[in-house]
Amino acid sequence: MRYFLSLLLFCASLFADAHIFCYHGFDDTRAKYRHTTVSSKAFLNQINTIKADGKKFVPLSSIVTALKTSKQLEPNVVSLTIDDAYKSFYQVGFPILRDAKIPFTLLVYVEAVDGRFGDYMTWDQVREVAKYGEVALHSYAHKDLTKLSKAQLIDDTVLAFKKFEKELGMRPKYYAYPFGFYNLETKNTLKAFGFDAILTVDGGAINEFSDVFSLERVPASENTSANMALSLKPLDVIIESQSGNDLKTIKGRVKNFDGKQIKMFTAKGDVRVLELDKDGAFETQVDMKKINARHRLVFKADNNRYRTKLIEKD
Repeated sequence: MRYFLSLLLFCASLFADAHIFCYHGFDDTRAKYRHTTVSSKAFLNQINTIKADGKKFVPLSSIVTALKTSKQLEPNVVSLTIDDAYKSFYQVGFPILRDAKIPFTLLVYVEAVDGRFGDYMTWDQVREVAKYGEVALHSYAHKDLTKLSKAQLIDDTVLAFKKFEKELGMRPKYYAYPFGFYNLETKNTLKAFGFDAILTVDGGAINEFSDVFSLERVPASENTSANMALSLKPLDVIIESQSGNDLKTIKGRVKNFDGKQIKMFTAKGDVRVLELDKDGAFETQVDMKKINARHRLVFKADNNRYRTKLIEKD
């Protein structure tokens, strides 16, 4: 019996899913922030819902370490991340997390903090927050990285590193794509800086097959249902080959889904159903003239499983 219970625990750990939530502003009623802010009441309700579901709050580093080493995620874990370093987080969200001893990761929009932009924290406030949570990078200038040249992205990141080292005495281990915009070139350029993980806002959940340089997060705001977010599952899609230029043939395979069909989203209005063979394999063609500018394919199964994959543009 003891061996059987140990085996169950091992399997639960090996195939566990984790969820990363992404927050921005707190208690900000201005219209321009209505899609990204969360009230303190809603934030507390979401935290309590996550707890009531039996989840455990862990630092982002805990999830990343598991993915990069043993591949064994602790079951039922959630990590909270906060983008931009808005002053409202320092005033509202931070005290809630600090007093509840809930770990978190703050991703800093460096230019806004360094330039003392009105809605953002100061370096002194970032240093205080760093005593209770992890601090990471959300770029220097917070631009759409897919519109920057490689040299511009390198310059942006180097400048951000210099500010981190000057103000915090450390190099950030994690990076979050501004606006969630990225492609293969930006991803590979940032990987060369030695980040342990890079975060998206693609939605979905994390498992042992997740790419640490494209970690899905659930965008969270006032009307986010924590229960719905926690129901999201990873869909393990492997792109096995891609060929062609304007009309690209994509061949792939789904590993953790027993159904016969999945959906694929390539651009606004372009949603198609992919037929899976008995081994989960599929083949489809993508018109690269119509695909979204960031060359992302979003795969979805009917049981709330998602995964986003990048494809190359020749």
